[in-house]
Amino acid sequence: MYKFLLFFITCLFINNINAQKITSKQQDSLYLSHPFKDKMQRLKKSVAKNFVNFKGNELSLFGALSLNKQSINDKGITAPINYIYDAVNSNSFNSSYSGGFRWDGIYNEKHLYSFSFAVNKIIAGSYYQNKYTISPFVEDFTHFKADNKYTTLSMALHYKKLLPINDMQKHKFYIVAGPSFDYKISTISNENLINGAGSRFFVNGDIGAEFDNQSFYVLFAHYKFGSQLFNSTVPIRLNRFEIGVSIKASDLF
Repeated sequence: MYKFLLFFITCLFINNINAQKITSKQQDSLYLSHPFKDKMQRLKKSVAKNFVNFKGNELSLFGALSLNKQSINDKGITAPINYIYDAVNSNSFNSSYSGGFRWDGIYNEKHLYSFSFAVNKIIAGSYYQNKYTISPFVEDFTHFKADNKYTTLSMALHYKKLLPINDMQKHKFYIVAGPSFDYKISTISNENLINGAGSRFFVNGDIGAEFDNQSFYVLFAHYKFGSQLFNSTVPIRLNRFEIGVSIKASDLF
């Protein structure tokens, strides 16, 4: 009897010790702090609480390369300084880059969307629509020289349409469209301040395609057709083609 009781107590003691054992990974999780993940969880809970119709919200970081070209109409200005047309007119797309973050989710359980915020370094090729000449004395010239190197902050809201292509459980293809806005944060040159020709705000119409590879990453290609938000004596249209990749922030940190 005493041996059985001793054996029973020993078994309880061993079980108690085993119950208290945890793996090294669990120990790391207990003792190591995860400030970014904790903040993300709090942010997601806050969004879920305040926007009950917005589900499946995921934060991602993205980077992109772009090709840029601006079209300038200087017909409404006569400046004291003129510029040789061939020296400022490249009529080509120049490469640039951008980076930022985006928030992907679903509204009312059926409308897919993404909201993004980015910093863009833009180097644009320039096409001047008007060419002036005083033949045979002066070469072709233009009245205005637009800034073609600047930095902008941008926001975009895109509606996403899932296409019924391939195995949609693994690979998803989307068509996206929506508005975006750019604000120049770099210094505007003196030439662009003449007669109020310089403008900091651009509004864009975006359209593009995206490929989601099992939620590991998203490849995207967007075309942006932009124009100045407010009237200007020198209207400028900015065309951009972006190609890039986004990765969930939770997979990076």
